[in-house]
Amino acid sequence: MPKEVFLVELWRRYADAAEEIRVKRYPDYVKLKARLKHYLYTIRVPNDVAEQLIREYKSKNKVIKEY
Repeated sequence: MPKEVFLVELWRRYADAAEEIRVKRYPDYVKLKARLKHYLYTIRVPNDVAEQLIREYKSKNKVIKEY
């Protein structure tokens, strides 16, 4: 069962340890998912915040999959 977090800083902590980051785009928001060994942590953010986070983790060479 995925766990939803509501603070970007908390999600970043999970994303730093994630095996991969998944991106699901919706009309009103973007859902970012950090896949760890035991859990999937998700956060819903506006499009501009999501683009900034995606660029940040691409530069850290994280695996990012968009659906």
